[in-house]
Amino acid sequence: MNKGQNRDWVKTFLDNFIWFILAILFTYFAVNIPNFTSKTNLINVLLHASVLGVLTIGQTIVLLTGNFDLSAEGMVSLSTIFAMWLMITPGTVTGTAQGSGLMMDPYLVIPIILVLGTVVGYLIGIMITRLNMNGFIVTLAAQLVLRGVAMIISNGQIMTGSPKAFNWLGGAKVYGFPVSVIVTLLLYVGVNYLLNQSKFGRELRAVGANPDAARASGFNPKRTITMAYTIGGFLAAFAGWMLLGRLETTVSSLGEGMTLETVAASVIGGVSLKGGIGSVGGAFAGVLLLSMIDNALNLMSVDSFWVESVRGFIILVALLIEAQKFRYKPKVVHEKEPAVASDCK
Repeated sequence: MNKGQNRDWVKTFLDNFIWFILAILFTYFAVNIPNFTSKTNLINVLLHASVLGVLTIGQTIVLLTGNFDLSAEGMVSLSTIFAMWLMITPGTVTGTAQGSGLMMDPYLVIPIILVLGTVVGYLIGIMITRLNMNGFIVTLAAQLVLRGVAMIISNGQIMTGSPKAFNWLGGAKVYGFPVSVIVTLLLYVGVNYLLNQSKFGRELRAVGANPDAARASGFNPKRTITMAYTIGGFLAAFAGWMLLGRLETTVSSLGEGMTLETVAASVIGGVSLKGGIGSVGGAFAGVLLLSMIDNALNLMSVDSFWVESVRGFIILVALLIEAQKFRYKPKVVHEKEPAVASDCK
């Protein structure tokens, strides 16, 4: 085997590394953890993967443009708190937050929070592309603002008692299978088709790989990046609706830490932090891996501090794999990769 063939083999292995790891770990957990492969437990894995999976779709779309979105978990918090505030009564239970007393119909509240997420995502995109603000700082600040507003609305207290009509996405089942899992799978199929078969998908990858070349090809990098953040905001609110429907309770800290999980899942699944490379299919494998590991560690009664350490280690491994991918890329492809995607803003 010559050097070129060896590099191709290594690159192919790195591109599909996530599926090897997923299969190996699943086999290991199935053999060593009682009831890991039971129907109830596997559904629990998928339930955790559903909310994280929806958020990861949004993160993947933004990452493909060469940017980050750190605001998603803040939108999860605000969308759930705001929805509860609109729907529940003022209440008098000690230790729980009061609602607005508007008692709005859940079927009206749902589009309100989805529009809220969409508008916030659009504004973030405008600040980054039109006002030339740093994307990392803007989305970090947005996360803090959104969570802060959620804390103000709830006064830092628990809000509980979401109506049954609101909860169907997160809590309903079809023939014993959670609706949230079905919807998440359909989203992945739809978005995967969109990114692979539509002009928008080509724009995302073109802008992430080389914004100047994308502009020369007739694409509009600023519009594409703004659209990516808009979709991300919508999906973050959608994930909030799904999560609240499952828990029927919320607090301003809900969703905390999920941003890093979405980035980890995306990168583990082969999405490049430099932009232009990756797929939602690979990202979904990353989501399954993280959810499976969390579930297995809980079944093994591993201390929560170790769980956080394992997550951090997984992120480091993902970054190492990504670095090796660029190392084994053909030189001609590597030279087309820009150092940053912010030049187009």
